[in-house]
Amino acid sequence: MSLSRKQHSRRTYQVKHSLNTQHSHTTIIQYISTMKTFNDLKFGPHPSAKDLGIVASLAFDNGYAISIVANVEGGTCFYGDHPNTYEVAIFNPNGRFVPLQPHDDVLGWQDKMQVSKLMDQFQQDGFQHEKLLQKTKQDKQNND
Repeated sequence: MSLSRKQHSRRTYQVKHSLNTQHSHTTIIQYISTMKTFNDLKFGPHPSAKDLGIVASLAFDNGYAISIVANVEGGTCFYGDHPNTYEVAIFNPNGRFVPLQPHDDVLGWQDKMQVSKLMDQFQQDGFQHEKLLQKTKQDKQNND
């Protein structure tokens, strides 16, 4: 069964089964994906910003990993303020930053939905998505 990127982690499909030429019925199949979302992240105190920041990280099955940080209670270390926005970094299977924008390796001020979307993109096709982002960064550097 092929799944599109836009489908959520919990999906319901309707499948028609022909029992014979005279009868058919419809069965509802619930598909529970192993795709991770923002809700799977477990935050704890940031080791360098103790009381002023939080961090969560998660490795995906394909070797890519995400790291999320955010300020808490007046912190100013990161490009995100918990619980509304977050700073996000992605690491490739070799442990190197993936350039998430042409001028920086991290994305700041991302909400929970944007983080989940980025997680989905890298779980679905991390290598291809990384290649595209590296090309975008290289093209930007060549034009500057």
